Amino acid sequence: MAILSSTNVAVFCVISTLYVVYRFFGSKSKVLPLPPGPKPVPFIGNINDLPKPGVPEWDHWLKHKDLYGPISSITVLGQTFVIVNDAEITLEMLRDRAAIYSDRPATVFGGEMVGWKNVTVFLQYDETLKAHRKNIAKVAGSSVSVAAFDRVQEEEAAHFLLDVLDSPENLFQHIRQEAAAVILRIVYGYTPERTENDPLVVLIREAMEAFSESSAPGQYLVDILPFLRYLPDWVPGTEFKRTARRIKKLLYRSVEEPYAFVRHQMRDNKAKTSFVSQSIDSVNIDEQMERIYKWSAGAMYGGGADTTVSSLMTFFLAMALFPDVQRKAQEEIDRVVGNKRLPVTADKEQLPYIDAIVKETHRWHPVAPMAIPHCCTKDDVVRGYRIPKGAMVLPNTWWSTHDPAIYPDPMTFRPERYLSTSTHTAEPDPRTWTFGYGRRVCPGRHVADNALFMTIAQALAVFNVQKPVENGRVVEPDVQFTPGVVSHPMPYRVSVKPRSEQCKELIQKIEQVYPWRESDAKVMESLF
Repeated sequence: MAILSSTNVAVFCVISTLYVVYRFFGSKSKVLPLPPGPKPVPFIGNINDLPKPGVPEWDHWLKHKDLYGPISSITVLGQTFVIVNDAEITLEMLRDRAAIYSDRPATVFGGEMVGWKNVTVFLQYDETLKAHRKNIAKVAGSSVSVAAFDRVQEEEAAHFLLDVLDSPENLFQHIRQEAAAVILRIVYGYTPERTENDPLVVLIREAMEAFSESSAPGQYLVDILPFLRYLPDWVPGTEFKRTARRIKKLLYRSVEEPYAFVRHQMRDNKAKTSFVSQSIDSVNIDEQMERIYKWSAGAMYGGGADTTVSSLMTFFLAMALFPDVQRKAQEEIDRVVGNKRLPVTADKEQLPYIDAIVKETHRWHPVAPMAIPHCCTKDDVVRGYRIPKGAMVLPNTWWSTHDPAIYPDPMTFRPERYLSTSTHTAEPDPRTWTFGYGRRVCPGRHVADNALFMTIAQALAVFNVQKPVENGRVVEPDVQFTPGVVSHPMPYRVSVKPRSEQCKELIQKIEQVYPWRESDAKVMESLF
Protein backbone atom coordinates (compact mmCIF):
# COMPACT_ATOMS: atom_id res chain seq x y z
CA MET A 1 0.00 0.00 0.00
CA ALA A 2 1.28 3.44 -0.90
CA ILE A 3 2.30 5.71 1.94
CA LEU A 4 0.39 9.00 2.16
CA SER A 5 2.52 12.05 1.58
CA SER A 6 2.57 14.83 4.13
CA THR A 7 0.72 17.00 1.60
CA ASN A 8 -2.09 14.44 1.26
CA VAL A 9 -2.37 14.16 5.04
CA ALA A 10 -2.60 17.94 5.35
CA VAL A 11 -5.30 18.14 2.67
CA PHE A 12 -7.26 15.36 4.35
CA CYS A 13 -7.10 17.14 7.73
CA VAL A 14 -8.24 20.44 6.21
CA ILE A 15 -11.19 18.80 4.42
CA SER A 16 -12.18 16.92 7.60
CA THR A 17 -12.02 20.09 9.66
CA LEU A 18 -14.10 22.02 7.12
CA TYR A 19 -16.70 19.23 7.12
CA VAL A 20 -16.96 19.23 10.92
CA VAL A 21 -17.31 23.02 10.96
CA TYR A 22 -19.99 22.86 8.26
CA ARG A 23 -21.75 19.91 9.90
CA PHE A 24 -22.03 21.50 13.31
CA PHE A 25 -22.07 25.19 12.53
CA GLY A 26 -22.30 26.27 8.90
CA SER A 27 -25.39 24.28 7.91
CA LYS A 28 -27.44 25.31 10.88
CA SER A 29 -28.02 28.87 9.76
CA LYS A 30 -29.71 27.67 6.56
CA VAL A 31 -32.14 25.10 7.92
CA LEU A 32 -34.84 24.89 10.54
CA PRO A 33 -33.63 24.04 14.04
CA LEU A 34 -33.88 20.64 15.65
CA PRO A 35 -36.42 20.38 18.47
CA PRO A 36 -34.98 22.04 21.61
CA GLY A 37 -33.05 20.09 24.18
CA PRO A 38 -30.12 20.16 26.60
CA LYS A 39 -26.91 21.76 25.39
CA PRO A 40 -24.57 19.15 23.89
CA VAL A 41 -20.93 18.66 24.80
CA PRO A 42 -18.56 19.16 21.84
CA PHE A 43 -18.01 16.04 19.74
CA ILE A 44 -19.78 13.53 22.09
CA GLY A 45 -23.05 15.49 22.17
CA ASN A 46 -25.68 14.59 24.78
CA ILE A 47 -24.33 11.22 25.83
CA ASN A 48 -24.65 12.25 29.50
CA ASP A 49 -28.33 13.10 28.97
CA LEU A 50 -29.36 9.49 28.23
CA PRO A 51 -31.30 7.70 31.01
CA LYS A 52 -29.09 6.24 33.72
CA PRO A 53 -29.35 2.49 34.51
CA GLY A 54 -32.32 1.73 36.75
CA VAL A 55 -34.15 4.98 35.98
CA PRO A 56 -37.59 4.57 34.32
CA GLU A 57 -37.13 5.91 30.81
CA TRP A 58 -40.60 7.48 30.58
CA ASP A 59 -39.97 9.45 33.76
CA HIS A 60 -36.54 10.59 32.58
CA TRP A 61 -37.80 11.84 29.20
CA LEU A 62 -40.95 13.42 30.66
CA LYS A 63 -38.74 16.03 32.34
CA HIS A 64 -38.06 17.35 28.84
CA LYS A 65 -41.70 18.42 28.54
CA ASP A 66 -41.41 21.09 31.22
CA LEU A 67 -37.91 22.12 30.15
CA TYR A 68 -38.23 22.17 26.35
CA GLY A 69 -41.86 21.61 25.38
CA PRO A 70 -43.86 18.72 23.90
CA ILE A 71 -41.18 17.76 21.34
CA SER A 72 -37.47 17.82 22.17
CA SER A 73 -34.24 16.26 21.01
CA ILE A 74 -30.73 15.23 21.92
CA THR A 75 -27.85 14.22 19.65
CA VAL A 76 -25.27 11.60 20.58
CA LEU A 77 -22.24 11.35 18.28
CA GLY A 78 -24.33 12.44 15.31
CA GLN A 79 -27.39 10.29 16.13
CA THR A 80 -30.46 12.42 16.76
CA PHE A 81 -33.07 11.27 19.30
CA VAL A 82 -36.46 13.00 19.06
CA ILE A 83 -38.56 12.69 22.23
CA VAL A 84 -42.31 13.26 21.89
CA ASN A 85 -44.21 14.11 25.08
CA ASP A 86 -47.54 14.84 23.43
CA ALA A 87 -50.32 12.40 22.47
CA GLU A 88 -51.49 14.44 19.47
CA ILE A 89 -48.02 14.97 18.01
CA THR A 90 -47.24 11.27 18.50
CA LEU A 91 -50.24 10.31 16.33
CA GLU A 92 -49.51 13.08 13.85
CA MET A 93 -46.03 11.69 13.27
CA LEU A 94 -46.27 7.94 13.73
CA ARG A 95 -49.82 7.31 12.51
CA ASP A 96 -50.68 10.11 10.08
CA ARG A 97 -47.18 10.24 8.55
CA ALA A 98 -46.57 6.50 8.80
CA ALA A 99 -45.05 6.45 5.31
CA ILE A 100 -41.85 8.01 6.67
CA TYR A 101 -41.99 7.01 10.35
CA SER A 102 -42.48 3.23 10.13
CA ASP A 103 -38.85 2.17 10.11
CA ARG A 104 -36.89 0.92 13.12
CA PRO A 105 -33.50 2.28 14.19
CA ALA A 106 -30.64 -0.12 13.62
CA THR A 107 -28.89 -1.04 16.88
CA VAL A 108 -25.50 -2.68 17.04
CA PHE A 109 -25.84 -4.61 20.29
CA GLY A 110 -29.44 -5.84 20.26
CA GLY A 111 -30.01 -5.78 16.52
CA GLU A 112 -26.73 -6.91 14.97
CA MET A 113 -24.86 -8.73 17.72
CA VAL A 114 -27.82 -10.45 19.40
CA GLY A 115 -30.17 -10.78 16.44
CA TRP A 116 -33.35 -8.98 17.50
CA LYS A 117 -33.31 -7.34 14.06
CA ASN A 118 -34.85 -10.59 12.73
CA VAL A 119 -37.93 -10.39 14.99
CA THR A 120 -41.02 -8.81 13.43
CA VAL A 121 -41.22 -5.87 15.80
CA PHE A 122 -37.63 -4.80 15.01
CA LEU A 123 -37.57 -5.44 11.27
CA GLN A 124 -36.85 -2.54 8.96
CA TYR A 125 -39.88 -1.40 7.03
CA ASP A 126 -39.43 -3.53 3.92
CA GLU A 127 -40.92 -6.49 2.07
CA THR A 128 -39.79 -8.92 4.77
CA LEU A 129 -41.78 -7.02 7.39
CA LYS A 130 -44.84 -6.99 5.14
CA ALA A 131 -44.54 -10.77 4.69
CA HIS A 132 -44.31 -11.23 8.49
CA ARG A 133 -47.35 -9.09 9.17
CA LYS A 134 -49.35 -10.72 6.37
CA ASN A 135 -48.55 -14.14 7.81
CA ILE A 136 -49.59 -13.11 11.32
CA ALA A 137 -52.80 -11.42 10.12
CA LYS A 138 -53.71 -14.46 7.99
CA VAL A 139 -53.83 -16.66 11.08
CA ALA A 140 -54.72 -14.23 13.87
CA GLY A 141 -57.54 -12.79 11.75
CA SER A 142 -59.22 -15.98 10.52
CA SER A 143 -62.51 -17.00 12.16
CA VAL A 144 -61.39 -20.65 12.43
CA SER A 145 -58.19 -19.67 14.22
CA VAL A 146 -59.85 -17.16 16.54
CA ALA A 147 -62.47 -19.73 17.60
CA ALA A 148 -59.75 -22.27 18.39
CA PHE A 149 -57.73 -19.66 20.25
CA ASP A 150 -60.78 -18.58 22.29
CA ARG A 151 -61.09 -22.11 23.63
CA VAL A 152 -57.41 -22.17 24.58
CA GLN A 153 -57.71 -18.86 26.42
CA GLU A 154 -60.80 -20.00 28.32
CA GLU A 155 -59.12 -23.26 29.36
CA GLU A 156 -55.91 -21.66 30.58
CA ALA A 157 -57.72 -18.85 32.39
CA ALA A 158 -59.73 -21.52 34.23
CA HIS A 159 -56.59 -23.50 35.07
CA PHE A 160 -55.08 -20.27 36.38
CA LEU A 161 -57.96 -20.05 38.89
CA LEU A 162 -57.18 -23.57 40.12
CA ASP A 163 -53.52 -22.71 40.62
CA VAL A 164 -54.32 -19.48 42.49
CA LEU A 165 -56.81 -21.29 44.73
CA ASP A 166 -54.16 -23.90 45.53
CA SER A 167 -51.33 -21.43 46.30
CA PRO A 168 -52.35 -17.75 46.17
CA GLU A 169 -48.98 -16.72 47.58
CA ASN A 170 -47.46 -17.73 44.23
CA LEU A 171 -49.67 -15.35 42.21
CA PHE A 172 -46.85 -14.02 40.01
CA GLN A 173 -45.66 -17.52 39.17
CA HIS A 174 -49.21 -18.52 38.17
CA ILE A 175 -49.54 -15.42 35.98
CA ARG A 176 -46.32 -16.28 34.18
CA GLN A 177 -47.39 -19.89 33.80
CA GLU A 178 -50.79 -19.02 32.36
CA ALA A 179 -49.36 -16.47 29.92
CA ALA A 180 -46.77 -18.98 28.72
CA ALA A 181 -49.35 -21.76 28.33
CA VAL A 182 -51.76 -19.59 26.34
CA ILE A 183 -49.16 -18.30 23.93
CA LEU A 184 -47.33 -21.61 23.49
CA ARG A 185 -50.58 -23.41 22.70
CA ILE A 186 -51.77 -20.68 20.32
CA VAL A 187 -48.45 -20.20 18.52
CA TYR A 188 -47.01 -23.73 18.54
CA GLY A 189 -49.78 -26.06 19.69
CA TYR A 190 -47.48 -26.94 22.59
CA THR A 191 -48.95 -27.85 25.99
CA PRO A 192 -46.42 -27.14 28.76
CA GLU A 193 -46.01 -28.76 32.15
CA ARG A 194 -48.05 -27.29 34.97
CA THR A 195 -44.90 -26.01 36.66
CA GLU A 196 -42.40 -23.37 35.58
CA ASN A 197 -39.84 -26.14 35.03
CA ASP A 198 -41.16 -26.98 31.58
CA PRO A 199 -38.09 -26.95 29.28
CA LEU A 200 -39.65 -24.70 26.63
CA VAL A 201 -41.17 -22.32 29.17
CA VAL A 202 -37.78 -21.97 30.89
CA LEU A 203 -35.98 -21.39 27.58
CA ILE A 204 -38.35 -18.74 26.29
CA ARG A 205 -38.64 -17.01 29.66
CA GLU A 206 -34.85 -16.63 29.78
CA ALA A 207 -34.88 -15.26 26.24
CA MET A 208 -37.58 -12.72 27.10
CA GLU A 209 -35.81 -11.67 30.30
CA ALA A 210 -32.84 -10.89 28.10
CA PHE A 211 -35.05 -8.84 25.78
CA SER A 212 -35.20 -5.71 27.93
CA GLU A 213 -31.54 -6.20 28.79
CA SER A 214 -30.49 -6.04 25.16
CA SER A 215 -33.06 -4.03 23.20
CA ALA A 216 -33.24 -0.57 24.79
CA PRO A 217 -31.54 1.97 22.46
CA GLY A 218 -28.35 3.53 23.82
CA GLN A 219 -28.13 1.07 26.72
CA TYR A 220 -24.78 -0.24 25.48
CA LEU A 221 -21.86 1.97 24.50
CA VAL A 222 -21.32 -0.09 21.35
CA ASP A 223 -24.59 1.35 19.99
CA ILE A 224 -22.96 4.77 20.12
CA LEU A 225 -19.42 3.64 19.19
CA PRO A 226 -20.01 0.74 16.76
CA PHE A 227 -16.29 0.06 16.23
CA LEU A 228 -16.13 -1.37 19.77
CA ARG A 229 -17.66 -4.63 18.56
CA TYR A 230 -14.48 -5.37 16.61
CA LEU A 231 -12.13 -5.07 19.59
CA PRO A 232 -10.53 -8.33 20.80
CA ASP A 233 -12.28 -10.00 23.75
CA TRP A 234 -9.23 -9.48 25.98
CA VAL A 235 -9.57 -5.69 25.83
CA PRO A 236 -11.01 -4.29 29.09
CA GLY A 237 -14.61 -3.15 28.70
CA THR A 238 -15.60 -5.72 26.05
CA GLU A 239 -17.65 -7.91 28.40
CA PHE A 240 -20.66 -6.86 26.32
CA LYS A 241 -19.45 -9.19 23.57
CA ARG A 242 -19.81 -12.23 25.84
CA THR A 243 -23.21 -10.97 26.95
CA ALA A 244 -24.30 -10.64 23.32
CA ARG A 245 -23.20 -14.20 22.49
CA ARG A 246 -25.09 -15.57 25.51
CA ILE A 247 -28.31 -13.76 24.62
CA LYS A 248 -27.98 -14.60 20.92
CA LYS A 249 -27.80 -18.30 21.73
CA LEU A 250 -30.95 -18.02 23.86
CA LEU A 251 -32.77 -16.06 21.16
CA TYR A 252 -31.99 -18.48 18.35
CA ARG A 253 -32.84 -21.53 20.46
CA SER A 254 -36.16 -19.95 21.45
CA VAL A 255 -37.01 -19.50 17.76
CA GLU A 256 -35.64 -22.74 16.30
CA GLU A 257 -36.64 -25.34 18.91
CA PRO A 258 -40.41 -24.74 19.20
CA TYR A 259 -40.62 -24.46 15.41
CA ALA A 260 -38.84 -27.81 15.08
CA PHE A 261 -41.38 -29.26 17.52
CA VAL A 262 -44.27 -28.25 15.26
CA ARG A 263 -42.57 -29.66 12.18
CA HIS A 264 -42.00 -32.93 14.03
CA GLN A 265 -45.63 -33.12 15.12
CA MET A 266 -46.83 -32.38 11.58
CA ARG A 267 -44.71 -35.16 10.14
CA ASP A 268 -46.26 -37.56 12.68
CA ASN A 269 -49.77 -36.16 12.03
CA LYS A 270 -50.02 -35.11 15.67
CA ALA A 271 -49.92 -31.35 15.29
CA LYS A 272 -52.65 -29.36 17.04
CA THR A 273 -54.21 -26.23 15.53
CA SER A 274 -51.73 -23.40 16.04
CA PHE A 275 -50.31 -20.30 14.42
CA VAL A 276 -47.35 -22.24 13.01
CA SER A 277 -49.30 -25.31 11.87
CA GLN A 278 -51.73 -23.08 10.00
CA SER A 279 -48.92 -20.98 8.54
CA ILE A 280 -47.14 -23.98 7.07
CA ASP A 281 -49.27 -25.12 4.15
CA SER A 282 -46.94 -27.95 3.13
CA VAL A 283 -44.11 -29.99 4.56
CA ASN A 284 -41.83 -28.86 1.73
CA ILE A 285 -41.47 -25.07 1.94
CA ASP A 286 -38.66 -22.88 0.70
CA GLU A 287 -36.00 -21.53 3.01
CA GLN A 288 -37.18 -17.90 2.83
CA MET A 289 -40.78 -18.72 3.83
CA GLU A 290 -39.59 -21.03 6.59
CA ARG A 291 -37.53 -18.17 8.00
CA ILE A 292 -40.60 -15.93 7.94
CA TYR A 293 -42.67 -18.57 9.75
CA LYS A 294 -40.01 -19.10 12.41
CA TRP A 295 -39.39 -15.47 13.23
CA SER A 296 -43.00 -14.27 13.01
CA ALA A 297 -43.92 -17.10 15.41
CA GLY A 298 -41.18 -15.95 17.78
CA ALA A 299 -42.57 -12.43 17.54
CA MET A 300 -46.06 -13.68 18.40
CA TYR A 301 -44.72 -15.28 21.56
CA GLY A 302 -42.60 -12.29 22.53
CA GLY A 303 -45.41 -9.87 21.77
CA GLY A 304 -47.94 -11.82 23.82
CA ALA A 305 -46.35 -13.59 26.77
CA ASP A 306 -44.29 -10.94 28.54
CA THR A 307 -46.78 -8.16 27.82
CA THR A 308 -49.65 -10.25 29.19
CA VAL A 309 -47.67 -10.93 32.36
CA SER A 310 -47.09 -7.20 32.82
CA SER A 311 -50.78 -6.36 32.23
CA LEU A 312 -52.08 -9.03 34.63
CA MET A 313 -49.63 -8.01 37.36
CA THR A 314 -50.82 -4.43 36.90
CA PHE A 315 -54.47 -5.55 37.05
CA PHE A 316 -54.13 -7.40 40.38
CA LEU A 317 -52.24 -4.47 41.88
CA ALA A 318 -55.00 -2.08 40.80
CA MET A 319 -57.75 -4.30 42.25
CA ALA A 320 -56.09 -4.22 45.67
CA LEU A 321 -55.70 -0.44 45.52
CA PHE A 322 -59.17 0.37 44.14
CA PRO A 323 -61.74 -1.95 45.80
CA ASP A 324 -64.74 -0.02 44.46
CA VAL A 325 -63.76 -1.00 40.93
CA GLN A 326 -63.67 -4.66 41.93
CA ARG A 327 -67.08 -4.41 43.59
CA LYS A 328 -68.71 -2.84 40.50
CA ALA A 329 -67.13 -5.44 38.24
CA GLN A 330 -68.40 -8.31 40.36
CA GLU A 331 -71.89 -6.82 40.42
CA GLU A 332 -71.88 -6.78 36.60
CA ILE A 333 -70.63 -10.38 36.36
CA ASP A 334 -73.19 -11.63 38.89
CA ARG A 335 -75.99 -9.86 37.03
CA VAL A 336 -75.01 -11.02 33.54
CA VAL A 337 -73.35 -14.41 34.06
CA GLY A 338 -74.71 -15.49 37.44
CA ASN A 339 -72.83 -17.69 39.87
CA LYS A 340 -73.35 -21.11 38.27
CA ARG A 341 -70.58 -20.82 35.66
CA LEU A 342 -67.53 -18.81 34.64
CA PRO A 343 -67.61 -15.97 32.10
CA VAL A 344 -66.58 -16.96 28.57
CA THR A 345 -65.68 -15.05 25.41
CA ALA A 346 -69.30 -15.03 24.26
CA ASP A 347 -70.22 -12.89 27.31
CA LYS A 348 -67.93 -10.03 26.32
CA GLU A 349 -70.59 -7.87 24.66
CA GLN A 350 -72.70 -8.00 27.82
CA LEU A 351 -69.81 -7.08 30.14
CA PRO A 352 -68.91 -3.47 29.21
CA TYR A 353 -67.48 -2.65 32.64
CA ILE A 354 -65.08 -5.62 32.47
CA ASP A 355 -64.04 -4.48 29.00
CA ALA A 356 -63.47 -1.01 30.45
CA ILE A 357 -61.21 -2.56 33.12
CA VAL A 358 -59.13 -4.09 30.33
CA LYS A 359 -58.76 -0.65 28.74
CA GLU A 360 -57.88 0.96 32.06
CA THR A 361 -55.27 -1.72 32.73
CA HIS A 362 -53.61 -0.75 29.45
CA ARG A 363 -53.75 2.94 30.35
CA TRP A 364 -52.85 2.91 34.04
CA HIS A 365 -49.45 1.46 33.27
CA PRO A 366 -48.64 0.73 29.59
CA VAL A 367 -46.52 -2.40 29.16
CA ALA A 368 -44.17 -0.47 26.84
CA PRO A 369 -44.11 3.03 28.36
CA MET A 370 -41.74 4.41 25.70
CA ALA A 371 -43.07 2.12 22.96
CA ILE A 372 -40.60 0.65 20.46
CA PRO A 373 -38.53 3.44 18.86
CA HIS A 374 -39.41 4.49 15.31
CA CYS A 375 -36.97 5.82 12.73
CA CYS A 376 -37.51 8.64 10.24
CA THR A 377 -36.67 7.68 6.63
CA LYS A 378 -36.57 11.20 5.13
CA ASP A 379 -36.20 14.78 6.35
CA ASP A 380 -39.42 16.13 7.82
CA VAL A 381 -40.77 19.23 9.59
CA VAL A 382 -42.96 18.94 12.70
CA ARG A 383 -44.35 22.01 14.46
CA GLY A 384 -41.63 24.18 12.92
CA TYR A 385 -38.79 21.86 13.88
CA ARG A 386 -36.53 19.83 11.60
CA ILE A 387 -36.65 16.05 11.97
CA PRO A 388 -33.60 14.75 10.10
CA LYS A 389 -33.53 11.54 8.13
CA GLY A 390 -32.35 8.71 10.39
CA ALA A 391 -33.61 10.35 13.61
CA MET A 392 -34.75 7.93 16.31
CA VAL A 393 -38.25 8.88 17.50
CA LEU A 394 -39.13 8.03 21.11
CA PRO A 395 -42.86 8.49 21.83
CA ASN A 396 -43.66 8.78 25.54
CA THR A 397 -46.68 6.48 25.58
CA TRP A 398 -46.87 6.71 29.38
CA TRP A 399 -47.50 10.45 29.16
CA SER A 400 -50.00 10.01 26.32
CA THR A 401 -52.05 7.84 28.66
CA HIS A 402 -51.53 10.07 31.71
CA ASP A 403 -51.99 13.55 30.28
CA PRO A 404 -54.72 15.05 32.51
CA ALA A 405 -56.01 17.03 29.52
CA ILE A 406 -57.00 13.68 27.97
CA TYR A 407 -57.51 11.51 31.05
CA PRO A 408 -58.59 13.57 34.08
CA ASP A 409 -57.23 12.28 37.40
CA PRO A 410 -54.84 9.97 35.51
CA MET A 411 -53.28 8.22 38.51
CA THR A 412 -56.69 6.87 39.58
CA PHE A 413 -57.75 3.52 38.14
CA ARG A 414 -61.23 4.42 36.92
CA PRO A 415 -62.84 2.22 34.20
CA GLU A 416 -65.94 4.46 34.13
CA ARG A 417 -63.93 6.94 32.10
CA TYR A 418 -64.61 4.82 28.96
CA LEU A 419 -68.39 4.59 29.46
CA SER A 420 -70.60 7.35 28.04
CA THR A 421 -73.46 8.66 30.16
CA SER A 422 -75.76 11.65 30.01
CA THR A 423 -73.15 13.65 31.93
CA HIS A 424 -69.92 12.08 30.69
CA THR A 425 -68.40 11.59 27.26
CA ALA A 426 -66.24 8.48 27.02
CA GLU A 427 -62.52 9.21 27.12
CA PRO A 428 -60.30 7.93 24.27
CA ASP A 429 -59.45 4.24 24.05
CA PRO A 430 -55.84 4.04 25.36
CA ARG A 431 -55.08 1.21 22.96
CA THR A 432 -54.76 3.96 20.34
CA TRP A 433 -51.31 4.43 21.90
CA THR A 434 -50.49 1.27 23.83
CA PHE A 435 -50.60 -1.21 20.92
CA GLY A 436 -48.13 0.73 18.78
CA TYR A 437 -48.53 3.21 15.97
CA GLY A 438 -49.35 3.38 12.29
CA ARG A 439 -47.93 0.58 10.20
CA ARG A 440 -46.18 -0.87 13.27
CA VAL A 441 -49.35 -1.46 15.31
CA CYS A 442 -49.38 -4.92 16.94
CA PRO A 443 -50.89 -7.38 14.40
CA GLY A 444 -51.91 -9.87 17.10
CA ARG A 445 -53.50 -7.32 19.41
CA HIS A 446 -57.02 -8.80 19.25
CA VAL A 447 -55.87 -12.27 20.28
CA ALA A 448 -53.71 -10.85 23.09
CA ASP A 449 -56.49 -8.57 24.33
CA ASN A 450 -59.00 -11.40 24.48
CA ALA A 451 -56.64 -13.44 26.66
CA LEU A 452 -56.44 -10.50 29.06
CA PHE A 453 -60.23 -10.09 29.08
CA MET A 454 -60.80 -13.79 29.86
CA THR A 455 -58.42 -13.89 32.81
CA ILE A 456 -59.72 -10.65 34.30
CA ALA A 457 -63.38 -11.67 33.94
CA GLN A 458 -62.89 -15.15 35.40
CA ALA A 459 -60.66 -13.97 38.25
CA LEU A 460 -63.16 -11.29 39.30
CA ALA A 461 -66.03 -13.79 39.10
CA VAL A 462 -64.59 -15.99 41.86
CA PHE A 463 -61.90 -14.10 43.78
CA ASN A 464 -61.60 -11.07 46.02
CA VAL A 465 -58.30 -9.23 45.69
CA GLN A 466 -57.37 -7.17 48.72
CA LYS A 467 -54.47 -5.62 50.57
CA PRO A 468 -53.00 -8.20 52.96
CA VAL A 469 -53.54 -7.80 56.69
CA GLU A 470 -50.80 -8.84 59.13
CA ASN A 471 -51.05 -8.55 62.91
CA GLY A 472 -54.18 -6.49 62.51
CA ARG A 473 -52.50 -3.96 60.21
CA VAL A 474 -53.10 -3.44 56.50
CA VAL A 475 -49.96 -3.91 54.38
CA GLU A 476 -49.87 -1.32 51.60
CA PRO A 477 -48.63 -2.69 48.24
CA ASP A 478 -45.50 -1.06 46.87
CA VAL A 479 -46.47 0.75 43.66
CA GLN A 480 -43.34 0.90 41.53
CA PHE A 481 -42.54 -0.23 38.00
CA THR A 482 -39.40 -1.55 36.35
CA PRO A 483 -37.54 0.34 33.63
CA GLY A 484 -37.00 -1.29 30.24
CA VAL A 485 -38.76 -1.71 26.93
CA VAL A 486 -41.38 -3.93 28.63
CA SER A 487 -42.14 -2.63 32.12
CA HIS A 488 -43.61 -4.69 34.98
CA PRO A 489 -44.82 -3.77 38.45
CA MET A 490 -42.14 -4.31 41.08
CA PRO A 491 -42.94 -7.28 43.35
CA TYR A 492 -45.86 -6.51 45.67
CA ARG A 493 -48.10 -8.45 48.03
CA VAL A 494 -51.86 -8.91 47.80
CA SER A 495 -54.43 -11.27 49.31
CA VAL A 496 -56.41 -13.39 46.82
CA LYS A 497 -59.27 -15.44 48.30
CA PRO A 498 -62.49 -17.03 46.98
CA ARG A 499 -65.48 -14.69 47.22
CA SER A 500 -67.57 -17.45 48.85
CA GLU A 501 -67.75 -21.19 49.42
CA GLN A 502 -69.89 -21.42 46.29
CA CYS A 503 -67.12 -19.73 44.31
CA LYS A 504 -64.58 -22.10 45.79
CA GLU A 505 -66.67 -25.08 44.71
CA LEU A 506 -67.05 -23.60 41.23
CA ILE A 507 -63.28 -23.38 40.92
CA GLN A 508 -62.81 -26.92 42.15
CA LYS A 509 -65.19 -28.22 39.47
CA ILE A 510 -63.20 -26.57 36.69
CA GLU A 511 -61.31 -29.76 35.86
CA GLN A 512 -64.60 -31.39 34.85
CA VAL A 513 -65.21 -28.67 32.25
CA TYR A 514 -61.58 -28.01 31.30
CA PRO A 515 -59.56 -31.18 31.97
CA TRP A 516 -55.79 -30.87 32.06
CA ARG A 517 -54.12 -31.86 28.81
CA GLU A 518 -51.08 -34.10 28.58
CA SER A 519 -47.87 -32.10 28.43
CA ASP A 520 -45.66 -32.09 25.34
CA ALA A 521 -42.51 -31.63 27.43
CA LYS A 522 -41.29 -35.19 26.88
CA VAL A 523 -41.54 -34.82 23.11
CA MET A 524 -39.58 -31.56 23.30
CA GLU A 525 -36.90 -33.14 25.50
CA SER A 526 -36.57 -36.06 23.09
CA LEU A 527 -35.91 -33.65 20.23
CA PHE A 528 -33.30 -31.59 22.12
